[in-house]
Amino acid sequence: MKKEKKKINVAFLIYDQVEAMDLNGPIDVFTKANVIDPSYHLYTVSASSKHSVASEGGTVRMQSTYSFENAPQADILIVPGAAPEVIISIVNNQPELFKWINKQNERTKLTMSVCTGALLLSNAGILDGKKATTHYLALDQLKQNPKIQIVEKVRFVEDGKLLTAAGITSGLDSSLHLIELINGKGIADQIGKIMIYNRNGDLSFME
Repeated sequence: MKKEKKKINVAFLIYDQVEAMDLNGPIDVFTKANVIDPSYHLYTVSASSKHSVASEGGTVRMQSTYSFENAPQADILIVPGAAPEVIISIVNNQPELFKWINKQNERTKLTMSVCTGALLLSNAGILDGKKATTHYLALDQLKQNPKIQIVEKVRFVEDGKLLTAAGITSGLDSSLHLIELINGKGIADQIGKIMIYNRNGDLSFME
């Protein structure tokens, strides 16, 4: 009997007022990858799996698969962003979130942020001594950590096991990059076509 391949644990952090595309873009990429090559165990994690959280603007309410207390160890941890004032509130009021991120990051094979999720990784100390990026409107906030080498006008930055995406749709690029590394370029390209998404598109409009 053929032994079933162990699935890769992919954890998506969710919290109140999370930016919907930051979260759902990567989820959609990995979900489609699972249809083609079922390699991943996908799940969400929040402070409490008993209470729902809302996306930005309160449009969508979500209840996580796991809480910080019972979530399995992630192989890939994905940290989406939110509006800067939401991030500031988390930094000031949710020390347990940073404790969980750090504990998970110790054993992840890859940790990825999307948009201002990089500010959460920065406040956890995970980006110290690393190259990183974030949404262009949050670059000044990220620069407040002098230990980070900031990279601007790119869709994502990879440094060791850390991957930081600039923001919102660039989470698709970084996720497709991961699929290419794990499942191969053919599958990543196939997903891009299914999503009608041009990978690594031109950023000249940012000038």
